[in-house]
Amino acid sequence: MDANEWERLVDREFGYLRTEFACEIVDRSDENWWETSVTYQNTTTAVKVAFSEEADRVEVDLIRLVDGARPPTVVFVSETPKLHEFGLGNLLMIRAPELWNEMKQQNGLTDDAVAIQLTAAAKALREFGADVLRGDFVSFDEMEARVRAVARDTEGITLWSPSRGDSRAVADTIAKIRANHPTVPIATGTYRRRAARRTLGDRLLSLLRWIAGEVD
Repeated sequence: MDANEWERLVDREFGYLRTEFACEIVDRSDENWWETSVTYQNTTTAVKVAFSEEADRVEVDLIRLVDGARPPTVVFVSETPKLHEFGLGNLLMIRAPELWNEMKQQNGLTDDAVAIQLTAAAKALREFGADVLRGDFVSFDEMEARVRAVARDTEGITLWSPSRGDSRAVADTIAKIRANHPTVPIATGTYRRRAARRTLGDRLLSLLRWIAGEVD
């Protein structure tokens, strides 16, 4: 998806962020293969609307500015002291759960699917997120509690290695990860390498060797 085309599609539905909430489009990007995005921002809040190849859907994130700037992207929730970015779905789970149950069924990146998702998300944000757009982040505390509860059960790193791999290399890798992410759970797993499949030529050569009395 071209960034300029995505901006045109998004602004058709989210243009009210500029006219009603003093936002400007501060970023448009198609540099990453997994998404094309447009970001609106005013003095307190940013809204990122993404065409997500990775999620196969339109995603909308609400961002609380920190000292007037968008904070860095969170990698692990458990090692982040304060969360400042949440998906629109997190807000709707609190304020309009029935609506969110309908909207989360919407996915796909066809022209029709994208149009439906953009319309629904823009309407929901306008109706249930106006306070956030004006800089009132009281809802962020409840959203953060929900996200942290989920992260406690799901967040972590799993390191996979061959069943006959070097245990010292695994230990060294774990130590490096632990140095950078001291609070993130780390699990290990092993797998067996599949034997390489022999080609027809290999099999014919083995047959000739067998006929000649050689050991393959």
